[in-house]
Amino acid sequence: MKRLLDGIGQNSPEEYDRIFKVRQERGVDSQDLRRWKLLLKKFKGGIILDAGCLDSLVPVMALKKPRTVAWGIDTSKTAIQEMQNKYPQVKYMVKNVYDTQFPDGYFDYIVAGELIEHLESPERFFKEAMRILAKDGTLAISTPLEEEKEFGAVDAHRHIWSVSVENITKMLKVYGKIQIRIIGSEFFPKYKYHWKSIIAFVTKK
Repeated sequence: MKRLLDGIGQNSPEEYDRIFKVRQERGVDSQDLRRWKLLLKKFKGGIILDAGCLDSLVPVMALKKPRTVAWGIDTSKTAIQEMQNKYPQVKYMVKNVYDTQFPDGYFDYIVAGELIEHLESPERFFKEAMRILAKDGTLAISTPLEEEKEFGAVDAHRHIWSVSVENITKMLKVYGKIQIRIIGSEFFPKYKYHWKSIIAFVTKK
């Protein structure tokens, strides 16, 4: 992966408290909604975790499937408190994605949407996600594609890494079968967030 920032940038819980409030004022973004639906494409029901959820509606949307228990975790206390109040049917908790303290194999499906580019160690997160994912369970991720080609086009102060398909494949192939697709904005070039994203599904072996 290509490193974009010397340090961790503005990736603090306090910063995501602020971003959550901004996003709540703006309302649900159609591009985010499209991506959430894609990340849930393989979910058939069961226990699901949205890691680094912030304001994601993935847990809420997942509850449409039968026999579903939905969790969301994030470091933003504001996001967790407000999302829990708004969606009491989802289990929200403030947690570190590197050390979730969930039991081994607890989840059937884990989503990490637009998360790994913000993490100092994506590999460490993948290791933890696979620990708490059940055998034959699915990890679904999304991340901007090769942001280094135009640094700052997406999130200059918070994206630590530029990620390629080769990077994702190398990090995740040890865990199981990988399926990858690339998506762009359906509104390009009018929509400001037009950067292409990697969508990857890993079935744990």
